[in-house]
Amino acid sequence: MSERDAVEREVDSCLSQQLPLIDVREVTLVGSASSATLRVVVDHPEGVDHGVCEQVTRALQSVGLNDRYGIEVWSPGPEPALRTRDHYLQACGHRIALRIDDHGKKRSREGVLEAVTESGIRLVTPTGVLDISFIDIRRAYDREPSAT
Repeated sequence: MSERDAVEREVDSCLSQQLPLIDVREVTLVGSASSATLRVVVDHPEGVDHGVCEQVTRALQSVGLNDRYGIEVWSPGPEPALRTRDHYLQACGHRIALRIDDHGKKRSREGVLEAVTESGIRLVTPTGVLDISFIDIRRAYDREPSAT
């Protein structure tokens, strides 16, 4: 398991226990190993303001993540990341952008998310329909999120 995957699990565990209404949209390690910053993008049913970011920061500090990383907490912005199956389900019918691993090559794809299966997604692109496995998706963003 990579360091990023391990940290992502730690963040998920911490926030699901301490702040169950927080939806973790993205977990990224930025910078060098000796001075890395943990960037966590979160959403909340009532929106994300400074108070929500502060609560998330304190929760992450309470499990010692600030001993290893600088911590930044961000709102999802205009194109929220798609990280979980539920995120993809919420984005059905929307235009999404993907970075995928296509047999060892990183590729970008964009299209309308038509369906979500147990193992992946169906994307309608100008050149045809693609079935993409979740394990091949490196990053995904909702280009037209619903207004909340």
